Amino acid sequence: MSATPKGGVVRIELRRDAGRIGPEAGPWIRKNQIARMLGVPDPHVLAQIVDRKGDPLAWGLVSAVSSITVRVLGWGATPPPDDWLERRLATALAARDAYDFARAGTTGYRIVNSEGDGLPGLVVDRYGDDLVVQLGTAPMAAREAEVLAWWRARWPGAIHVTVPEGAARAEGLTATARDGGDGGVLQFLEHHVHFEVPAPPAQKTGAYFDQRANRRTVAQLAKRHGGPLLDLGCHVGGFALHARKAGVGVVALDRSRTVLAHAASNEAKNGLSGITWVEADMFDRLDHPALQGPFGTIVVDPPKIAAKKSDVERAQGALGRIVKELAPRLLPGGHLVLCSCGHHLGREHLDRVLVDDARHGWARVLALSAGVDHPVAPGHREGEYLRVNVYQRRDGNRLTSA
Repeated sequence: MSATPKGGVVRIELRRDAGRIGPEAGPWIRKNQIARMLGVPDPHVLAQIVDRKGDPLAWGLVSAVSSITVRVLGWGATPPPDDWLERRLATALAARDAYDFARAGTTGYRIVNSEGDGLPGLVVDRYGDDLVVQLGTAPMAAREAEVLAWWRARWPGAIHVTVPEGAARAEGLTATARDGGDGGVLQFLEHHVHFEVPAPPAQKTGAYFDQRANRRTVAQLAKRHGGPLLDLGCHVGGFALHARKAGVGVVALDRSRTVLAHAASNEAKNGLSGITWVEADMFDRLDHPALQGPFGTIVVDPPKIAAKKSDVERAQGALGRIVKELAPRLLPGGHLVLCSCGHHLGREHLDRVLVDDARHGWARVLALSAGVDHPVAPGHREGEYLRVNVYQRRDGNRLTSA
């Protein structure tokens, strides 16, 4: 291991009042924690982080434009080896291979999960024979050639590359999506259910692999309880198709006509029928005749509605309005599944939505999160973004006759 990393170093000195810095505080160092930089903050080089006395604290990747200036690769004085990128890619791939997802009838999953795999800013998803590589930071975009060379030496299928719009704005990049194959759709299996999603450049949100295990769990709950399932925010049919394959009646809603077309196609590909697809916004009045119930299970899976801490109260209010409207349409003993895909909106906030519903008694019976292919770096609370709370309607528990 070289004392000075290949490619150069920028030295970053922290402010005296930078606050907690260390593994327990997470792998992000923000611009307002930095006193000065010695050297050019080139995204191709590594950053050495030191305190006000010059004592080394960590090594990481530097992004001069982003408010998250450094993403830590490792703590301590010793720099990463020159082949840190290749080593960590190999470790991430080996970890997924060890789970043997194919044995469970699954060919759609995450292979690299950014900080969770020690590769901040890089996400790699498998869709059957294809890979989608997302470059979410300037340092990872600067290493695109290295990343793609490593994968092309090991992956026989097409490789698609995207720089998401949000990351582009935050990092000073250009949003892009490059098709690695013939375009059209990406196809994969999830617990033996066939799916297709749009391929880049049309693809934006993929297939939400973080919900894969939860979709099967909810389908099993719905089958045990009986009564149809209502899937709000169904996208290409994740919760809906698993439930229908389990023999449950399904009504599914999304505001996007495009994803509903893919969802209906997925229904047909699986030899299923009978799902009612509704084009509507879950935050509008839910007065479509198919939404009146009663239902045995209701899934509320919105997009990110609390992008920052100040959004939490508004997000709780929006979910509260949905629960107020739909709770009477849920059968006693049925399950309400509330999802949050942003770290600001935590389990306690989802619980608060149910506490505020005085008309029904509720018990939280499950607290779900992302699957094993979405590891989280210890201390990185922002990496634990998915919360799925499953509540059971228990009218005997209610404290009011309202």
